[in-house]
Amino acid sequence: MDSRDLNRVFENLQGDTVLLRAVPGFPVVAMTGQLRSISADSGHTVGRPYFELFPEPPEAPGSVATLTASFERVIRTRKADHHAQRFDILDRDTGRYEERYWSSINSPVLDDAGEVEYILHQAEDAATERRHGSMAILDAMTEGVFTLDRQWRFSYVNPEAHRVLREEPGSMTGHVIWDKYPGLEDTEFGTHYRQAMTDQTSSTFTAYYPGTDCWYEVTAYPAAEGISVYFRDVTAQRLAEQDRERLAAQSEHQRRIYETALNNTPDFVYIFGTDLRAIYANDALLKVWGVEDVRGKTWMDLGYEQWHADMHDRELLQVITTRAPIRGEIPFTGTNGRRIYDYIFAPVFDAAGHVVAVAGTTRDVTDRQAAEQIIREHADRLTEADRAKDEFLATLSHELRNPLAPLRNGLEVLRRTTSAEGPHVRIHAIMERQVDHLVRLVDDLMEVSRITRGNVSLQLEPVELTTVVENAVEAARPDIDAGHHRLSIELPESPLVLHADRVRVAQILANLLNNAAKYSEPGDDIVLRAQVEENALTLSVRDTGMGMEPSEIPHLFEMFTRGGRTRSSHQGGLGIGLALSRQLAALHGGSVDGTSDGPGKGSVFSLRLPLHADATNPLASANPTETRDNLALRVLLADDNSDVGNSLAEALRLLGAEVHVVNDGESALTEFERVTPDVAILDIGMPRVTGYDVARALRTRGVKVPLIALTGWSQAADRERAFAAGFDHHLVKPVALPLLVELLASLERPWPVQPGASVTSPR
Repeated sequence: MDSRDLNRVFENLQGDTVLLRAVPGFPVVAMTGQLRSISADSGHTVGRPYFELFPEPPEAPGSVATLTASFERVIRTRKADHHAQRFDILDRDTGRYEERYWSSINSPVLDDAGEVEYILHQAEDAATERRHGSMAILDAMTEGVFTLDRQWRFSYVNPEAHRVLREEPGSMTGHVIWDKYPGLEDTEFGTHYRQAMTDQTSSTFTAYYPGTDCWYEVTAYPAAEGISVYFRDVTAQRLAEQDRERLAAQSEHQRRIYETALNNTPDFVYIFGTDLRAIYANDALLKVWGVEDVRGKTWMDLGYEQWHADMHDRELLQVITTRAPIRGEIPFTGTNGRRIYDYIFAPVFDAAGHVVAVAGTTRDVTDRQAAEQIIREHADRLTEADRAKDEFLATLSHELRNPLAPLRNGLEVLRRTTSAEGPHVRIHAIMERQVDHLVRLVDDLMEVSRITRGNVSLQLEPVELTTVVENAVEAARPDIDAGHHRLSIELPESPLVLHADRVRVAQILANLLNNAAKYSEPGDDIVLRAQVEENALTLSVRDTGMGMEPSEIPHLFEMFTRGGRTRSSHQGGLGIGLALSRQLAALHGGSVDGTSDGPGKGSVFSLRLPLHADATNPLASANPTETRDNLALRVLLADDNSDVGNSLAEALRLLGAEVHVVNDGESALTEFERVTPDVAILDIGMPRVTGYDVARALRTRGVKVPLIALTGWSQAADRERAFAAGFDHHLVKPVALPLLVELLASLERPWPVQPGASVTSPR
């Protein structure tokens, strides 16, 4: 059949069909009249390239390329190609293009060699008017819409789909979806699209495509030409949902942590709303209330009495109104019996600062209050014991001072009534020093608490080192002699003057010497060495005794501690000597330390004291203080201890005073009227009428005579009480006679008495 016959056949065929040569340009071999009627040149079509007759509009390119691609697939595969696309047709009358959609089948016509010689292009108009309305609706949709033909090519893509997928308008039509979006075929998208295409069933799903890094909510529908897909980008919602899920998981995690903590605390934790109804209670409180759920319950619902419920409601309203927490304590009878509870109500604020609830915590303080009561009672007993101890020490001190007073007075009488030569002079000096030492020990009884606090008062004065060493050796001599030890003393050749409390420094050295004597084998050597270096004096006591572990040394300076020495057979003492020595040294600005090379290798304990600039200037030689012996005073002396009164009277008489002695307060008042004394020395603790009573009675009469309290009561309160009763001076037994004489002498002359450390007066 030649071409004319073929054209006559095509001319009478119905539909839009054309036979094209399978060569570039696709020239027309034959065309139906229906299709020729809508071509650009209906008069001459045979032999002309197909796309000269059906050009694409310049404003909507891509149609020719899409159809050309279909033709090329036919040539390549030698199989029919089903194709659907938009291909606008030129209106020859108006010169404008009319939007048209086509569904076509492009079939190969093979030659004898099996190659594609012709392409039979059969197109079907897809109801232009109806499709135009549908496309307008799809173009206006806020969801992305595209259609895929059965070869998985995009046949339609609405503007929203281009925007969501970030593609240029018209750039997707004709492209195979699997090529356009690599990897999509093997994802959930591919599964659902094939299901719609093959099984003709619709499905809705949400999936993530890594290529665009987005989540999409998709619905795929089967269609006659393939499938239609509606989708929208839900990445923001998905991320927000993931955030919500993460926050919910975190919140749940935190809730579990908080509930675990709250449910495992012995305290009660609860929350009430602003409607005064419970919202939450922890397990401990649920058990006490005997309920499983508290939500919506009032105090009355939870078993509270009316007064109790009303009180807590008022407190909740107060917290809501004032926005401030409150605290209270209340008894409550529950499943645990009657208990005492301490509770706190606190406001819970929202983000805007409004009170939205009231949180409460309650603690069972029954046992604590019982323990506090026990502690208070124990503290009261300790206070009473401490008071009794102070009273005992004060009484003991008073009782010890009374026998010491006649001893000191008697020594003064002996010194004044015997010659200044002979061995008795040295004995008198020793006895005086030992009496002074006893007096200081009695003073320490009243300062036990001060010693433990390191608050010991010092009587600082210039004192030669030799004097301090002699006093210390004398005090330690009994222990040294008892152990038959050999004591060596190495002192600087030049005199050395300390600014220190001679008794306290001697006490420190005596402690170190006593320790060396106690913890050395009989007959061992003890060396006391003084060395000056860097404006400081170091007095070291070295022994060859039992020694100690170096680790024990720091503990030896703790009160009541003797370290490993308690394991020895040596007498250990009370364990306060070294501790007290270190405290006394610190008060002097110095230190006490010890060293040892180990058990059996002896020890060295050192006292280090600072030196003043004038330490090398010797003190001017001075004779013992001479006491005046011409007191022209009439003295009334009252003391219920006749030894104290008589010995002091004898000493004062040797000094020229006229002394009248009585033994009680009543006699003192009577004798005062008879002898009209210049001064009265009164004991405080006389029976019936005390020294206080005598002083008050005399002051009531208008007596201006100086009154001196001479007593064994030495505390600050005792002095204040004496001054309040009318005494002018307060002296503590046993008084140093030179000090008393100095005071009495001052009463003879118009100038005031020189201040002394043991004389106190309110004036």
